[in-house]
Amino acid sequence: MLHKLRQIAMMVNDLPEAAALYGRILGMEPCRTGGLPQFGLDNAVLPAGNGTFVELLTPSGQRFATPSAGARFLRRRGEAPYLIIFETAEYDRLIPRLRAMGVRITAETQRDGARSAFLHPASCNGAFLEIVEVTDPGNPWPAAGPDWQSATHQPGTLQLRQVAIIVPDLDAAIDHWSRMFDLRPTRRFAISFTDLEIAVLPLAGGDTFIELAQPTSDDSPSGRFLARYGAGIYLTIYQIADSLATDAHLQTQDIRFTTSRRTDNYTNLGFNSIWLHPATFKGAFTQLSQVFDGANPWPPAGDDWYRQA
Repeated sequence: MLHKLRQIAMMVNDLPEAAALYGRILGMEPCRTGGLPQFGLDNAVLPAGNGTFVELLTPSGQRFATPSAGARFLRRRGEAPYLIIFETAEYDRLIPRLRAMGVRITAETQRDGARSAFLHPASCNGAFLEIVEVTDPGNPWPAAGPDWQSATHQPGTLQLRQVAIIVPDLDAAIDHWSRMFDLRPTRRFAISFTDLEIAVLPLAGGDTFIELAQPTSDDSPSGRFLARYGAGIYLTIYQIADSLATDAHLQTQDIRFTTSRRTDNYTNLGFNSIWLHPATFKGAFTQLSQVFDGANPWPPAGDDWYRQA
């Protein structure tokens, strides 16, 4: 019932500074900038590849004086991932289903060639979600503006592939997301070097994924994150074309990251990943991954998901 992970929104203090950072590190340039007065926010939308996007948000006007939800989040949490935006083609079936389950829908809107519903974090393992159905036949993603399809600039990422939500109980989270969105995990496994047990749930479009992750140790970065912030958005994962070239570029930048390395124990397949530390990337813990398996376009989801997509 969720077709695609389209956009991840980050709350930041300084919109131009954040846009410049994403440009310098990930080669992303805004295709749309403006304001969202109904939410008290200014924004910039940056293509991440293959019709996926990063949105940068900051409170508009008297930023911290405004009572908007975004300003309250920034004051309480600091710079961090704020909102995950999914596309659906089944809006009229999905929203009644969620209401019947008791999922808290904070607002519904219709604007810019799309209609959407916002799901409260309390109903979604701490993740604030927007579910969008596009109604403009001439633009597959109106939030990015009218001209993004004709842009000649290419970002340094191939696409936004996966977003990880940290949870205290993986079994309960899998059951909940399956009932909400009719999703099923295609792979579940432990990652020893990160002390996480994860489940990967492909979306209906076949090229983007939700990851649910439970820390297996309290004394680990993920365990400390869960203890400090509670359940919620933990990690954003982009696919890249060349991890060694990206690694070489990052070494010239003033940013904390782990050295690019083979992580065969991730899926027992060739999979190179780089992690950008949230302390130097606007609060966003970010993974950049290159796939080496010529048959499987996204090994973390398992061996068979792409045959079923």
